Amino acid sequence: MLSLVKRLKPAGDDPRVLWLRPEWGYGDHLMLTAILAGLKAEHPTLRIRLAAAHPEIFWHNPYVEEVLSVHRLGRKHPERLARYLEVVRRPPEARYLQVSGHLLDDMYDCIGIPLKERPRQPYIYLTWRELRFRGREVEALPRPRIAIAAHGAPDVKLPNKVYPAPQWLELVPLLARLGGSVLQIGTRTEGSLIAGARDYRDLGYRHTASLLKRCDLLVTHVGGIMHLGTAVRVPTVVLYGAAEHPEVSGYPWNLNLYTPIECGPCWMREPCSHHSCMRRLTPQLVLEEVEAVLAGASLGSRDILPPAAPQTA
Repeated sequence: MLSLVKRLKPAGDDPRVLWLRPEWGYGDHLMLTAILAGLKAEHPTLRIRLAAAHPEIFWHNPYVEEVLSVHRLGRKHPERLARYLEVVRRPPEARYLQVSGHLLDDMYDCIGIPLKERPRQPYIYLTWRELRFRGREVEALPRPRIAIAAHGAPDVKLPNKVYPAPQWLELVPLLARLGGSVLQIGTRTEGSLIAGARDYRDLGYRHTASLLKRCDLLVTHVGGIMHLGTAVRVPTVVLYGAAEHPEVSGYPWNLNLYTPIECGPCWMREPCSHHSCMRRLTPQLVLEEVEAVLAGASLGSRDILPPAAPQTA
């Protein structure tokens, strides 16, 4: 096997080589896969090399010539890491009350290569062995198989985008009553297993992607799991609330439940004192939307409006 040093040949001034580094979140990594497809579609001779915090997201990607661990590279060869362009987006503070301008366009603009089309579909390329991971076990579960990502990471930057834990405790039993299976994904460090859900946590990104391909639906908040579900084309109900807006971070082929509210989209880094945007997404309302999607309702973004005022005589 070639050593790290031998594989890292100087780029020189070769315009055919593009050195990129996504931001830290694995949702950022998945969004970058959409951009790689767009770049190679119009510039097929371009050679793309990556340094990534989660290199496994890019394993077997046909558009990537090489992917290295940004952590290892930073420790052993920091001067070489400097050649990689970090593909950044607007910070949350710059998105306050923004309801247009997708983050993927920020990333395309950051790279700066003109394109006629800007694809937004993320990809993850699974091996035959990965696709078979626990396949018989999952296929034997009753349908509909509904995956949930109920908790955000402990260090989540936008805590208000996470659906409140008490509402999850009420929602999961409602989903379980549909007669199928509820599969909880994510990691144990994020939070406890919810009563009524089967434990499919700590599988890693790639095996979680394989699991999602066998599910009928994913229910989650905005985050990496949303992007992962989109990468494997599982229908997804995204509980937006009003921390973010679907036109800025979402996909039109999901069902994005957004709450129009005067203070949103807030993009706040601190927990909200009232979190009324998420409280409006009641478990019963979410259940109704899930049932509609399972019955074949069209997807897209939907504003969740406040209840109508009672009529007076």
